[in-house]
Order: sequence, then structure tokens, then C-alpha cells
Amino acid sequence: MKVLRAREDSTYATCGANAFIADPIDSDRVRLRSEFLSMPALCLTVEQAARLLSVPVSAASRMVAGLVQEGFLTRTPSGRYRLADEIRH
Repeated sequence: MKVLRAREDSTYATCGANAFIADPIDSDRVRLRSEFLSMPALCLTVEQAARLLSVPVSAASRMVAGLVQEGFLTRTPSGRYRLADEIRH
């Protein structure tokens, strides 16, 4: 299931009406959040996150970095990412 966010700069005419589409990374980021929330012990590298979402490593890296910046994920000393302690409790 894709969650779409309307963006005015992404408006396309469709059958005389306006349709909104989301930046693809938005729906993938929502999915990544969902995976971590449904499996709180999940611990992934950027490469594993990219495979899970079927996206390039560069896109997965941006998503993970954003989730770390938000405080949703934390990076372990081994370079893996897991749900932040504040979210897990």
C-alpha cells in the first residue's frame, strides 16, 4: 500500500482534473518506518534497507539519514540502524 502526499509542484492534468502524486521516496520512507515499528528488534544496514524496499542504496541512505535526524532510528557502532530507544519504549 502506497501512502501519497499531495504536492502542488507535482500536479498533472488527468481527464480534466488535477491529480497529485508523491515523491516516491515518501511512500518508501513510510514503509521503512512501518517495518521498524512492526518489528522493534529489526536492525538493518543501509544496503539491507535498500534491498527490502527495492530502491537504490543512495535512496535508502537518504531515508535512513532522515529517520536518524528525526530521532526515529539510531545508528549502532557496527553501522546498522535500529529503532531509537525512545520509540521502542
